[in-house]
Amino acid sequence: MAIVKMKRLRLMGMRSDRESLLHLLQKLGCVEVDEPAIDLSDPNWSALAKPDGRDLSNAKERSALLNHALSVLKKYAPAKEGLFRIRPKLTEQELFDPDFYRQGLETAQAVVDGERELASLTAEQGKLQTQKAALAPWLPLDVPLELSGDENVAVIFGTISAKADYAAMEAAVAQASDLTSLTYASADRDLQYFLLICHKDVEEACCEAMREFGFSRSNVRGWTGTAADNDRMLDNQLAVVAQKMDETKEHIASFAPHREALRRCVDRAVQDIAREEAKSRLVDSECAFFLEGWVPVPDEEALVHALSDYTCCWETWAPEREEYPSVPVKLKSNLLTEPLTTITTMYSLPAYDGVDPNGLMMPFYVFFFGFMFADLGYGLILAAATLFIQWKIRPKGGFGQLVRLMIMCGISSAVIGLLTGGFFSDFIVRFTDMLGLPQPVIPFLSVPEGSGVPGPVLDVMGNPMSVLVFSLVVGLVQIVVGMAVKFWMLCRDGQVLDAILDVGTWWVIFVGIALFALGVGNVAGYPVVLILGCLMLLGQARNAKGIGGKLGAVIGGVYNGVTGYFGDILSYSRLMVMMLAGSVIGQVFNILAAMPGGGLPPAVGIPIFFVIFLVGHSFNIGLNIIGTYVHTSRLQYLEFFKQFYKEGGRPWRPLELNTKYVDIEEEK
Repeated sequence: MAIVKMKRLRLMGMRSDRESLLHLLQKLGCVEVDEPAIDLSDPNWSALAKPDGRDLSNAKERSALLNHALSVLKKYAPAKEGLFRIRPKLTEQELFDPDFYRQGLETAQAVVDGERELASLTAEQGKLQTQKAALAPWLPLDVPLELSGDENVAVIFGTISAKADYAAMEAAVAQASDLTSLTYASADRDLQYFLLICHKDVEEACCEAMREFGFSRSNVRGWTGTAADNDRMLDNQLAVVAQKMDETKEHIASFAPHREALRRCVDRAVQDIAREEAKSRLVDSECAFFLEGWVPVPDEEALVHALSDYTCCWETWAPEREEYPSVPVKLKSNLLTEPLTTITTMYSLPAYDGVDPNGLMMPFYVFFFGFMFADLGYGLILAAATLFIQWKIRPKGGFGQLVRLMIMCGISSAVIGLLTGGFFSDFIVRFTDMLGLPQPVIPFLSVPEGSGVPGPVLDVMGNPMSVLVFSLVVGLVQIVVGMAVKFWMLCRDGQVLDAILDVGTWWVIFVGIALFALGVGNVAGYPVVLILGCLMLLGQARNAKGIGGKLGAVIGGVYNGVTGYFGDILSYSRLMVMMLAGSVIGQVFNILAAMPGGGLPPAVGIPIFFVIFLVGHSFNIGLNIIGTYVHTSRLQYLEFFKQFYKEGGRPWRPLELNTKYVDIEEEK
């Protein structure tokens, strides 16, 4: 139940050994580097300063370059990877190979340069297409666009609104002067385009006549030749640009075989950033550096042994109680309890002086999940699927913990499902009945009358009340375990009287209720009740003042305790409800699957049965996994944790090798 004990670490070493020591600490993965608790304005520390942050900036820039290169490759050379990608294994030496890293950065730069070239070509393509669109309205005119008139003739490229009456404008221009030539070019959704050629003397009069129709001059300067000639020229330029774009895309795609190398370099960059961030929390001088942090007690010996190879000095000490809020929390883990970490961290890490709940929660969580999911077929499918994921991709972090937790829950579901007679609900009975075959004899799962084999240990369909009582009893057991942990925590902190009066009192109540329920109330019930009353009076009124205050404290304590524990125990009825819901839904799908095939030949009825069977039970499995996960977690958070849990811990974040795309194996 104990949380891993931490010690404060203070280390001073030679500046020349700083990078090597940080590499060592990252390899060991057992030290969280913290901000030193010193005042740099103090004259005693005036020779120390924070390290230059340029290395951290450079590391982040290299990481950004590599990640950007991967995103470019994903866009222009998508990887045909399966659903479950297997991470390659590397040694630490291979991960930090400088030549490989340099080549990876060069590759990433080439990919990014290719994207920049492509972006430039795309901009050029857009520019040409804009020019082509600007020329489109003038394509019908066989007139050089550079035509601008002379001292006698005015040449005007103009537009009016698409809603304007062009014929009326044409008449108005003709009325203004007969020394004009108005040529219609084209129209689009917004404008009508035309060319006006007139004598210089009547230019102003013609423009005035057109102004009431929304006339505006068009700027076609900069072009030589007709619009059609320029359009063909632009088409040629666009073809050249398109070809260059295709070549650039092919060039980018040619780096696809380097994708794994880039991923490996991304992981290397992440380690560099973590190390540089840790270095940014140090202070140093021209010849030495100073580090503070936290080290788990079990790892202290290995750390001391590794530091003995360096010219440095260090000290460690256990934190004082007032320092506990700042001490990082690391949970003890083994094969069975480590998967529960994802459930605990989703709620909140325990305080440093709290209790690691993983070991306490594991048997209840796995049992509750299996009890609610309770089906041999469903459990085997869940266990097999998560085992495959664990074997195939070796997931890390919270997802990996969840996968390993579901393996245990799947096995639990299969075992409990066998004992409670669930195999895809009542599949065996329905299927054999559809085919007109006698019901097979299978212990627990299929038990015809008179077969003599053991039937289900608990039958939720036939006797739900027994399942409900069992659920409440199991819930009471978990609550009592939580109370026992609270009792131990109070005794550990020297509050023995509080433990007896606040927790032990309710144990007496539970014992009295149990004696009464077992029919021995006449023998031991009254003494238990008397002792209970005295304990409640002493326990709940010990801090109240005055007779009224003490009486109110007793009444309030009794009321809150009775209603609180009654509500908590009643919450465990969801174990029976979820088991019953899964069984009923599965049974409904079995009935629906058997209905069409009952009167058909087996060659037709069996395929129809299994189509409906697979669709229905797939839905039921998915729905039940989500519901069971939520309700099992809820029982831990709201009913179990409330008995003893002291939250508020901050996670221990050591300087360590933490990779996404590769796995690091120990060098032999």
